[in-house]
Amino acid sequence: MKDEDNSLFPQRQPGPLLDLLGARVEQWYAVEKPVPVEGKWGNGENRIWAEQLKTISPETEVLMRYGKSNGWLDGQPAAVTRKVGKGRITYIGAGLDAGTFPNAAAWMLKQSGLDPVMPGLPSTVDVSIRSGGGKRVVILTNYSAEPATIPLPAAMTDVLNGGTKTQVVLPQYGVAVLR
Repeated sequence: MKDEDNSLFPQRQPGPLLDLLGARVEQWYAVEKPVPVEGKWGNGENRIWAEQLKTISPETEVLMRYGKSNGWLDGQPAAVTRKVGKGRITYIGAGLDAGTFPNAAAWMLKQSGLDPVMPGLPSTVDVSIRSGGGKRVVILTNYSAEPATIPLPAAMTDVLNGGTKTQVVLPQYGVAVLR
């Protein structure tokens, strides 16, 4: 949306990525009522904002569409993608819900050939990786008021408490640093 000087691009989204994406935002607004979205990532509701997308390249694939709601969004693209070189560019013009967003993330991981660092984590646990100088640490943070037991993909050293662990129990709002 902005350039290196923090100024808004004069053209609508996706700004300078228009030719790569092969689509653009026609119009947008904050939604007043939930708008259904449906497609490759399942069926859900958009409750935040809606960007009506228009494909301008035949190579651009529509991943999600808006369902019947307010007339001007009905059936219009809500998320699009296009293959570029060895990868792809994807634009999501809707606030995906808890049912469709995880499917979108899983699809993007699969498309990129990446595997989750720690699959199956509870939604309340965040994983971050820090690496440099030939070292790598994994930071697990439990954002829940409830404790969480996390099985580790392999035995890891607990940096904060010492010892080798194959699972960690994160207390309420707890943190573990592992390597």
